[in-house]
Amino acid sequence: MTSTITHALGTIVPTVVNGYTATRTAETVVHRIINRPEPDVTFRPAGLRTGSLRCVFATESEAKAAYGVLSEPQVFALADDDVPTVDMSFVVADGDIEISLDPDTRRVWVVTVPFVEVNP
Repeated sequence: MTSTITHALGTIVPTVVNGYTATRTAETVVHRIINRPEPDVTFRPAGLRTGSLRCVFATESEAKAAYGVLSEPQVFALADDDVPTVDMSFVVADGDIEISLDPDTRRVWVVTVPFVEVNP
């Protein structure tokens, strides 16, 4: 899986995106009516995706550079050659940006970012 994160000044190419989790908020509203068994329903489309990306980098310097860029307020674009389902424009929001040395290998670095999908 070749993933690329494009930003205002260039691209980030992790060795692998080793984690992608996304959810969408159901926006339909159910109005429960007293003394009536069935509710009224206001249908609304689901929200855009929110979740987290776990990007693995081969070196500390690559991870630190990505960590720095992903900390800047801007719109990013994620594209994947093998899994186009993950393609999106997003901002980093609603959580913590993390950088860590992989505890198992102690060789690769991991940057985890919370994302909120946006329309480009």
